[in-house]
Amino acid sequence: MAGYNELKGLRVKYLSADPANPENGQVWYNSTTGNLRVQGIGVGAFSSASALATARTEVGSAQLGTQTAALAAGGQVTSPSVTAVTEEYNGSGWSSGGSLNNARMSTAGGGTQTAAYVAAGQFPSTNLTENYDGTSWTSSGNYPITAHSVAGMGTQTAGLAAGGRTTAPAVTNVSAEYDGSTWTAGNNINTSRQNMGGTGPQTAGIVFGGRTGPTDNPGNTETYDGTSWSETADLNTGRSNSGSSGTSSSSAFVAGGLVQPSTLSSAAETWDGISWTTSSGTLATARYGIKGAGTTSAGVFYGGLTPSFSSATEEYNFGTTTITPAAWSSGGNTNDSRRALGSVGSQTAGLAFGGRLSPTASPPADFVTKTEQYDGTSWTEVNDLNNARSNVGGAGTQTAAVAFGGLNPALGPRPATNTETWDGTNWTNGTASPTAAENYGSCGTLTAALRYGGDDSPVGPTNSTLEFDGSSFTTGGNMNTARNLIQGSAGSQTAGLAFGGAGPNNQTEEYNGSTWTSVNNLNNANYYNSSGSSPQTDALGFGSSPGTSVEQYNGTSWFTAPNLGTQRADGTGFGTSANGSVMVNGPSGPTSYPSATEEFTGEVVTTSPASNLSVS
Repeated sequence: MAGYNELKGLRVKYLSADPANPENGQVWYNSTTGNLRVQGIGVGAFSSASALATARTEVGSAQLGTQTAALAAGGQVTSPSVTAVTEEYNGSGWSSGGSLNNARMSTAGGGTQTAAYVAAGQFPSTNLTENYDGTSWTSSGNYPITAHSVAGMGTQTAGLAAGGRTTAPAVTNVSAEYDGSTWTAGNNINTSRQNMGGTGPQTAGIVFGGRTGPTDNPGNTETYDGTSWSETADLNTGRSNSGSSGTSSSSAFVAGGLVQPSTLSSAAETWDGISWTTSSGTLATARYGIKGAGTTSAGVFYGGLTPSFSSATEEYNFGTTTITPAAWSSGGNTNDSRRALGSVGSQTAGLAFGGRLSPTASPPADFVTKTEQYDGTSWTEVNDLNNARSNVGGAGTQTAAVAFGGLNPALGPRPATNTETWDGTNWTNGTASPTAAENYGSCGTLTAALRYGGDDSPVGPTNSTLEFDGSSFTTGGNMNTARNLIQGSAGSQTAGLAFGGAGPNNQTEEYNGSTWTSVNNLNNANYYNSSGSSPQTDALGFGSSPGTSVEQYNGTSWFTAPNLGTQRADGTGFGTSANGSVMVNGPSGPTSYPSATEEFTGEVVTTSPASNLSVS
């Protein structure tokens, strides 16, 4: 019987350990384990990712960006309004970048997230060019013609653009090269058209698809060698306004687009330098006006029209790596529907207490002492608080917690000063806080808790901070910005985090045990609720007043995360950003509050190991 060497012309490598990054189909012998090994063949698939903060189409993109560092600049947000907003993608979600100097859509774009350019575009049609340094956009040399729907590629200092539509109006075959400040006319593409896909460097670019008229679907593909364009094999499905990724004229990927005159595509194809191959993976949401970045094996595609303006983001991966995106799912319902609770704990060991039962009941009858525990599946009623109240703060765990402050007219005309501690079975009245407040941030443990901001009625929003050691309070450093409705909180007594609040407010501050420091703002000003058990460097904010938006903090900046399944406000949360749980209510004004719980699970990346083969 012929051996592997005779069949493949290759010898099996003898290795003492499995290679760190084996290629698909690679075979080797592990001399340590005594196993013949083979790396499984990969497959291509799309998975949903965190949406853009602003739904839009025909954005400018950093065409040579990566799956973990993409860019969306400008675009159309309504018909016919365009935006200057820029967002940056980090592989998990989108965060705010510097705005374009000139709002527009249908631009040519190239470069990377920290060194990009956009040129031309509309409304109105323009020849303006701007460069991005990762923070702000700067005006640069004008594109040779006034046009829009131009294909862009290359880098900021070696860019390439081709085709588009002029103000005549007519499609064009103009091609130009960019050196970071000046555009120079290059040789024309062979087929005049607009809305092409394109990618690659200046000396090895590729354009494909597009349209020459209102109802055509040319699949024409052309490659550039730094001097001239050459026709090559067509797309399997001709389309325009598609998303593209890839690194050169021999490695490109296309997804989505418009098959004229009105069919939205979800199909994807891969280019190997010779021909296009239809991918097994398809977009979950068919759309056109979509943009992309990355490689043929790891791309990200975002925005577009469905025909509604879309904020959808999808990642494409080819290989043995499986990405399970972050997502919200339904959890067990609470026994009592309510809002404005306090909470502590983890997704599998949570505690929720206090709150208000009904939007129609008259105070103080709707303020409750109810306490419930969550085990990751269901809620169980346990012993009540001693003092009914809503908008109460909390810190600690399911078996060792503190509840302080809150609101109940029965406790006095001002917010409460009451403090109670929980031992896993009973609440015990403790030392009253030196100031009354509600709607403040809180975090930490029973013996090292932090309470900050809030509403000190009738004084109003406060910037005060109190530290609790399990029995008494001491004064900490003041916040930089006084605010209430600051349900957004996370961290510990020596590493706290405060975000959002009344205004609405988008400011974020970090506490180091003595001083608050202002850091990067939320993307959206909001009364965010939070998963308060998260660390300072990895927090989750969700819901609003009311809303479904979610943002995640990585210790430096905020980025979008998958939206809640149900719009709501005045919820509460516990757990971490990897595994959080939110017990929620509905928006203000309904006849009753729902009892729904949603659970958050963070993104999981799994790389399949090489398969063991038996040794004969």
